Amino acid sequence: MTSIPPEGSGGKAEACMPAVVRAYRELRGKGQPDRFAFEAALTIYLWHCPLVPTLEASQIVAGWVRERVTH
Repeated sequence: MTSIPPEGSGGKAEACMPAVVRAYRELRGKGQPDRFAFEAALTIYLWHCPLVPTLEASQIVAGWVRERVTH
């Protein structure tokens, strides 16, 4: 969603994208509800970037997992 890491992320935002997306995909692939998978992905993102406000982090994670959803 963003090519510039959010302020306060320490440049880790893009580095954790594979882990965030993988967690989301794997949980969804195992039949977990979207909300549970999203919360797990968000938790991973916030662990890597604790200074990013939760609302902003939610928007970033939503963009990452939305971009990778195929129909």
